[in-house]
Amino acid sequence: MTVSARSVSVVVPAYNASQTLGRCVRSVLDTGYPDLEIIIVDDRSTDDTSTVAEGLIEEFGPMVKLIRQQQNGGPAKARNAGARLATSDLIFFLDSDTRMHADALDKFVVAMEGADAVSGTYSAAPLNRGLVPAYKALLNNYFFCRRGVIGYEVLDSSRAGMRADLFRELGGFNENLAWGMDYENEEFGYRISENHRLVLDPSIQVDHVFPGFGKLTRTYFLRVAFWMEVFVRRRRFESGGVASAETGLASAALLAAIALLVVAIAGWTLGLVDASWALVAILPFIVYAYGYGGFFGFVLQRRPLLLPAMAALNLYFTLVIGCGAAYGLVRAVLGKSETEVFAR
Repeated sequence: MTVSARSVSVVVPAYNASQTLGRCVRSVLDTGYPDLEIIIVDDRSTDDTSTVAEGLIEEFGPMVKLIRQQQNGGPAKARNAGARLATSDLIFFLDSDTRMHADALDKFVVAMEGADAVSGTYSAAPLNRGLVPAYKALLNNYFFCRRGVIGYEVLDSSRAGMRADLFRELGGFNENLAWGMDYENEEFGYRISENHRLVLDPSIQVDHVFPGFGKLTRTYFLRVAFWMEVFVRRRRFESGGVASAETGLASAALLAAIALLVVAIAGWTLGLVDASWALVAILPFIVYAYGYGGFFGFVLQRRPLLLPAMAALNLYFTLVIGCGAAYGLVRAVLGKSETEVFAR
């Protein structure tokens, strides 16, 4: 692949990342990209992150730089600090618990020839073992890759980049989103896509460490709750990924199917209706199955022996998503939303 000679600064925010930082930085260096600098931002870690970073600097020289934050400020502040130090034409943001594919930077630079900012995606193979990490990796890879290169609205900064001058023009990530859950990615992406071209390019891939059952349950619930509050203000789904209209409808349909089934069973138990009323849950369940049918086919193709487990996990996590969406909708209706910044 032939790429234009554009310099790239890779910014890696790191908090208590001593176990993964070395692998991440080495994967960037292994791309062999010719005009490269790597900026590690230690966000006031309490482990040996800085020691690992210093060892990388000693090994690879001035190509690797280190910023030590005076206090822990979260990923938005860390990314902004790294970007301010960047000297390249392009900035690529990469989380410390990822491993970059060898062709990722070349493909990023090619994609930037027709865009102002580009989001990549996670590969279908997680860096850690377990059914839940396998499920999350397969789900993300399918929904982010199925449409190819598309216009997009989110700067997924665990694996995304943009023009350095545009970053500075727009002021970088919003550091005031105290409610967290990485929504600085959505907020910044919305600002970029208002007047500039932001695309999702699924050929730009990194491997990732995914959370286990408990943490993913909490993350899904809270992220979707906040996303629903944002949706109530913006009235728009995202054009790709797991927050598209199709997945939203499928998730709502499963929640509706379960709710209708529970009501029918309760009515039958109380003698108010006969058992046939349970059939009312079939239609929304079909809508759910249709919405996720492509994902099940993808699993069948990639990891057929895991299909029963992936289907069971999808049922569970889709219900978690539905409950999170309902919670976020109630908060928005009651005026308790903290998402005023997304009103545009």
